[in-house]
Amino acid sequence: MNATVSSPSPLYTPLAHQGGMAFSVTNVLINDWIASWDGRHPLLDIGCGNCNNSRKALETGATVFAAEMDTAAIEQHKRTFKGNEQISFHYLKLPQEVPFQDNSFSGILCSEVFHFLTHADVVATVWEFHRILAPGGKAIVTCASELIKAFQVGGIQEQQEKQRIHSPLKLGLIPDYIRFLRNILEKSSPTQLAQEIYDLMKQKTLPTTYFSCFNPQQLAMVFSRLGFEIEHLDTGPADHYPLWEHGKDDQVRLIAVKK
Repeated sequence: MNATVSSPSPLYTPLAHQGGMAFSVTNVLINDWIASWDGRHPLLDIGCGNCNNSRKALETGATVFAAEMDTAAIEQHKRTFKGNEQISFHYLKLPQEVPFQDNSFSGILCSEVFHFLTHADVVATVWEFHRILAPGGKAIVTCASELIKAFQVGGIQEQQEKQRIHSPLKLGLIPDYIRFLRNILEKSSPTQLAQEIYDLMKQKTLPTTYFSCFNPQQLAMVFSRLGFEIEHLDTGPADHYPLWEHGKDDQVRLIAVKK
């Protein structure tokens, strides 16, 4: 497993991705994910996108399973990394299609995928993470926060706080994401850039019409109740999100250890 990492093609830019946005940035928790490799169980990169995170892991000698729901992206990556035995590519769709055996991985990176899952899907996904992680393995998740600055005009935080009074464990969801963005634009005197971003999102093929954004403590509670110990939890900036206004708490960052 010592093959060198294939050099990216000059055209290796964000893919025309059918599973959501394929960002060209490295995950902020990349070092924690790489450090979770135990030398025996491979790492799993869920929603690998442009494979930026997997590339970083390969550079350290780790073995990586890179997973996507976009079959065209999988085929492109197979061509790009042909001959590299450190990495393999797999179709995966959370939570119902996770084609791996129990206790298979030492670390899971799930980067910007939870947005496209319902409450029930998130719960089922966390169960699957616990199943496929080796004991002591880590689930490392980044996802949209309910504190996203651009969303505050739409009252998302207040709406989800009210929901938690009635259903403390139920995770929030924006039912019609495109309409929600349209309403924000109408309330916020949009700039030309904001309008262009909205037009891009409207034309983009997203995996769902809804969008989830999370309260960090609430998400951590789901992991805790399903057999994980929380090692790290905070929020931080995510300037790569395709929004017209960014804040310091746009992204949830969570590291959970399988008990």
